[in-house]
Amino acid sequence: MVVARASTTLVRTCRIWYTDGMPKKTKSKSSKKKVQRIVIHGIDHARAACQAALSSDSAAHITLELWSARSAAGSLGPGWFGNIAEIVQKEFPDLAIICVLDCGDAPGNALAALRHGINCIYISAPSAVADKIRAIALQTKADVRTRRPSMLDLMDYSDPSDILPAHFS
Repeated sequence: MVVARASTTLVRTCRIWYTDGMPKKTKSKSSKKKVQRIVIHGIDHARAACQAALSSDSAAHITLELWSARSAAGSLGPGWFGNIAEIVQKEFPDLAIICVLDCGDAPGNALAALRHGINCIYISAPSAVADKIRAIALQTKADVRTRRPSMLDLMDYSDPSDILPAHFS
């Protein structure tokens, strides 16, 4: 009886296994984009943040996350935020932008945002509720965040152009 051998050899480099003939290079951690998060309160804040991100030396390595104010889905609505997201993504096509609508602890607001076409939301509801919203969001390919990190809030500054260049440096 003849035993056939595998035609490729597995080679382990770091935590990834490769077969012979496959390139051994992977994306290094330094090639990943740095995420910069900013809370916006309108189109002027969004444009200022995008312009500052593009003007920075590391613009090609930045993913800009524009977060709404806390519970903005209930007070201003998903239409308002969706329009801002659409405008800045058209005006700044060379910038990686993720717009995150804060739905607070209201599952109805989260569902309304998903129905409106918002593709990234934050909800602070109990984990069982958040899991159900996440399952619904999968149908629309939306991202559901359940942790709100600390970030620069442009409402704290009378002129955002004063703080934004320093934030991106």
